[in-house]
Amino acid sequence: MDTTKENLDHLDECFTLHNAKADCLEKLKAAGVRMSKQRLLIVDNLFTGRFSCTKELYYEVLAANPGIGISTVYRFLKVLMSLGVLSNNKKLDVSCNECMFRLGSVRDAGGQVVVPDGMDLQELLRLGLVVKGVIKSDEKIAVTMVDDSVHIEVKR
Repeated sequence: MDTTKENLDHLDECFTLHNAKADCLEKLKAAGVRMSKQRLLIVDNLFTGRFSCTKELYYEVLAANPGIGISTVYRFLKVLMSLGVLSNNKKLDVSCNECMFRLGSVRDAGGQVVVPDGMDLQELLRLGLVVKGVIKSDEKIAVTMVDDSVHIEVKR
């Protein structure tokens, strides 16, 4: 293997974020993907953002464009995965403190809020599984998300 300074400098050039972003945009163009302002914002944040999971990426994009929906981010990430720009090997941990997963609201048929403030999504899912008899009341669960699918694992 040739490790001369010239060859090492060439490797440094090949792996800069600027080149990765340009390569991503070229792949999108070659695939005929229409690039909206929202999609460009997602690409910008992919290569310059400070996130560790998809949910954090969404929050960064949301801060720059309050009108963007999470489904827009997830759908576009799926496009990037289908083009080989991203790989689908990272799970999102719903109990992650960094990701700010939160329960929106649960209402009865009359529109009244039925879940008390402060209950987290993971605990609500656990209680539902207990009520349905799927798990025992003393069992804990771990909840992860892969793309838009929720996965629940019983912890003993």
